[in-house]
Amino acid sequence: RNMDKKKNYIFIGLILTVILISVCIQISESPDDSKIEYSIPEPPDLHGPEPIYLPEKLESRCTGRTIAIIFDTDSARFENCTVTVRTSGVKITRSEFINSRIFFESASDIVFADNIVRDYPIYEKPAISVYDSEEIVFRHNCIKNNSIGVSVAESQNITFENNIFDNNYQHNAIAMYKSSGEVSGNLFKYNFPHGILVHFIPKYGAVNIHDNIFFMNVEDAINFEDWANAKDESRIYNNIITKTAWAGINIEYNSWNANILIENNYISESGYTIEKFPNPSEWSNGWKHGIKLEDCSGIIVKNNTILDNNENGIDIRNCKNVTLQKNTVTRLSLIHI
Repeated sequence: RNMDKKKNYIFIGLILTVILISVCIQISESPDDSKIEYSIPEPPDLHGPEPIYLPEKLESRCTGRTIAIIFDTDSARFENCTVTVRTSGVKITRSEFINSRIFFESASDIVFADNIVRDYPIYEKPAISVYDSEEIVFRHNCIKNNSIGVSVAESQNITFENNIFDNNYQHNAIAMYKSSGEVSGNLFKYNFPHGILVHFIPKYGAVNIHDNIFFMNVEDAINFEDWANAKDESRIYNNIITKTAWAGINIEYNSWNANILIENNYISESGYTIEKFPNPSEWSNGWKHGIKLEDCSGIIVKNNTILDNNENGIDIRNCKNVTLQKNTVTRLSLIHI
C-alpha cells in the first residue's frame, strides 16, 4: 500500500491518551459511532544495512581446531573452529566464520565488523558468545543460519549496529542477560523465537533498541523478561516491526518497575499467518498483538503507530503504572486491559 497519501477512517477513541496508575482499569467503549478522518503517521525512514561483501581471497586461518585471536585480523576464513578472544583493543574484520563458535570472554574495546558468521547448528549454542566483557562493537556483519545468533551475558556497553540477522532459528538472533547496550540500524528477519530477547537487569546501564527493521520474526520481535527494578530507563523507539507471527513488542514475566519507554515505533500485521513463513510446520501462531504488556509496571507507550494487527493493538494484563499517550491504533480490538 502506498503510505504517502494513505488516510484511514478511524472511530473516535482510536487515538488515545490513557494513564494507568497503581492498578489496571477497564476502558469502556464509546457508544459514539461517528467517524473522524485521521492521517496515518508515516513509518520511520529506515533503509536497512547494505549486504556484506567479503574479499575474493580469504586466508584460511583455522580448520577444525581451536584458535585464539590476539592481534588485528582481516580477510580470514575460519571453518569448523572454536575461536577465542580474551584481549582488548583488537579489530576483526572482513572475515568468514563457517560452522564455528566465537567466544569473547573478559574482553574489551573490540570491533567486530564486515564479517559473515553462518551455519552453526548446535542446539542451544550461540555462534557468538560474549561474557564478562565491555565495549564490544558488532558493526555491519551478517549473522545467519545459526542455532542462536549472539548471546551476551553479564557484559556492559555492547553495541550492535547495521547488522543483518537472518534465520537464526532455535533461540533468538540476540539474547542479552544482565547486560547493557545499544541495538540500532539492524535488520532482523526469520529469527525464532525472538529478534531480541532481553532479560534480567545489568549492574548498570540500560538497553536501547532503535532504528531497526524487524520482518517476519516468528514469535515476539522484541521481548523483555524479568526486567525488574531498573534504575536507568531503557528505550525502544523508531523501529519498524512488520508481519511478526506473535507480538511486535512484549514486556512480561515479573518486569515490575521496568522503567521502559516504547515510543515512535511502527508496528503492523502482528499475528501474521504462520503458513507464510519458511518452515511453517515447525512453528505456530501465538498471541497476535501489536504491543503486549503482562505482569509489569513502569512502562510508557507513546506516539506509536499500530496497524492491522490480528488481535489487540495494545494488550495489557495484570499491570500497573502504565502510561498510554497519543498512540494511533487500527483494526479489531484497540486496547485490551
